[in-house]
Amino acid sequence: MRTFLLLLSALAFVGCQNAPITGRSQFIFVDESEVASMSASEFSKMKKLPGDKRLAKVKEIGLRIVAAARRDDKAGVLPPSSKWEFAIIDDKTPNAFAMPGGKIGFNSGMFQYAPTDDDIAVILGHEVSHVICRHGSERVSQSMGVAIAASIADEATKNSSTKTRSAWMAAVGVGAQYGILLPFSRSHESEADHLGLLFMARAGYNPDAAPAFWDRFSKIGGARPPEFLSTHPSDSTRVKQLQGWLPEARAQMPRQP
Repeated sequence: MRTFLLLLSALAFVGCQNAPITGRSQFIFVDESEVASMSASEFSKMKKLPGDKRLAKVKEIGLRIVAAARRDDKAGVLPPSSKWEFAIIDDKTPNAFAMPGGKIGFNSGMFQYAPTDDDIAVILGHEVSHVICRHGSERVSQSMGVAIAASIADEATKNSSTKTRSAWMAAVGVGAQYGILLPFSRSHESEADHLGLLFMARAGYNPDAAPAFWDRFSKIGGARPPEFLSTHPSDSTRVKQLQGWLPEARAQMPRQP
């Protein structure tokens, strides 16, 4: 038990890092290259549309945002421009994603909600921000930390009754889900919204498109769970935050000659 706690403390010490721009403390103790390798394997299995004419536009906007974000990449997380891979995914679900190592997927179903370059820049700015902030590695680290906590609880209660052990394990699971995993997921999404707004503005796209896009996007689908049960901030919180960051983003826009 003592050895387990010392190991956990050592991992926490080694894993303390800070997110770019926001300075948020992060708990990361996995190798970024390992997470990138796993992501690449998953990316290779997805059904892509390499002949889609819209791919060139997605790549152009994405690389402009990557270039704009590189100024804040003090840790060298972003791959060189030549290493980024963009793909249109054959999926009608309105979604896009980024993976460690520079893999970005843009579902075919997203285009109907993102008809302009500014709209696409909103989405890709958000996704590139997930990469530069190492949110993927952070989530893996958090999951590993939760697994260690569960093992410690299991070890600590091994001589207790089945009822007591079950209660402890349930408490660890609920505490991890609502006290760590969901709050951090919402924090990651807000952080990606914030940095994505700055990067798209710096790349020459109109940041005012972001609150408008997310407001429109919030109308898709049915009812959503309460914010504390969700992986994302509520729609109203998201739009309000973006509106609050607009002055900062507008100041990032290139000066017109």
